[in-house]
Amino acid sequence: MRASEHSAIGSSPLGPAIAGFARKLESQGYPKSTRDQYLSICHASDRYAQRRGVEIGELGDDHVEAFLVQATTGRKLREGGHLKRGFWRRPIALLFDQLRSDGLLAAMETLAASPGPGVAEYLAFLREHRGFSERTVARQQLQVSRLLAHLGVDSDKKLERIAVEQIDRYLVHAARGLGRQSMGAVCASIRGFLGHLQLRGILHSDLRAQVATPHLYALENMPRSVAWSDIERTLGAIDRVTEVGCRDYAMLALIAYCGLRAGDVAALELGQIDWRRDTIHAPRPKSGTSEDVPLIPSVGEALVAYLRRRPDCRCQKVFVTVYAPIRPIADRQSSAGTARAPT
Repeated sequence: MRASEHSAIGSSPLGPAIAGFARKLESQGYPKSTRDQYLSICHASDRYAQRRGVEIGELGDDHVEAFLVQATTGRKLREGGHLKRGFWRRPIALLFDQLRSDGLLAAMETLAASPGPGVAEYLAFLREHRGFSERTVARQQLQVSRLLAHLGVDSDKKLERIAVEQIDRYLVHAARGLGRQSMGAVCASIRGFLGHLQLRGILHSDLRAQVATPHLYALENMPRSVAWSDIERTLGAIDRVTEVGCRDYAMLALIAYCGLRAGDVAALELGQIDWRRDTIHAPRPKSGTSEDVPLIPSVGEALVAYLRRRPDCRCQKVFVTVYAPIRPIADRQSSAGTARAPT
């Protein structure tokens, strides 16, 4: 454990629990390497909660999932595979078990045991009419119970007087430490409960429209760029002895080192390479112009190696197919008229 993590124990709300967790792991025979990994993950989750002002009693699955998304996105194992969130979830689950046994998460369990007015009917509706699984129903119960506890709603009369301003304040409170995806689940639970209250006549107006769901985007957790080590590994895996490999290496080198796009590489012509000035006049088909791109030596060497083996072809495109009929790779129509990409 690093010195910074030792010092964090004294100031962190979870510090004593993590210290006890460390002793428990040791007593249960976990090897030192595993203990160090588990404690490092627990300290990271603790710092995440501290930065977002989340108290111990508010810790739950939503905050854990939000932390795991932030902590594991883009990380990799030493063997080169993507880090699995399940590996990080394991020590946090063990720590939470200890917190529950110590009574530090009793507030959450109390909420689940006494869900509040109107919740039992809503849960029965989810089971009988929506066909939700017990696990999903339990998550809905926890979210709705947190809402009612925060609003101080403990009777049917108070349930009837829920106002938009109260819901807004709760959403601001609940959003601490949550990503858009986790917050979207919270909003969906609240919207469903409010709709059910209106359906039963408890609420006289539809408040669901006031619960704005965060925008979610497909593949938003995908890394914005490829690690340079992966690029070098890909280039190194190409067999440059073959004609196809020699050509493909030159194309990928233009993309990796010179920043050309795939369409730019396919459209590149022999006359657009200025060997004297080590410059490529990269075409920009959309604007009908070109852009001067420096031709670095390693890419130039790859191009020369390819051009020396390039099949005889009268076309001016740099990259052509290896097998007959010889034609530019940009021409995606084979002689048979199919849409198969040429080789």
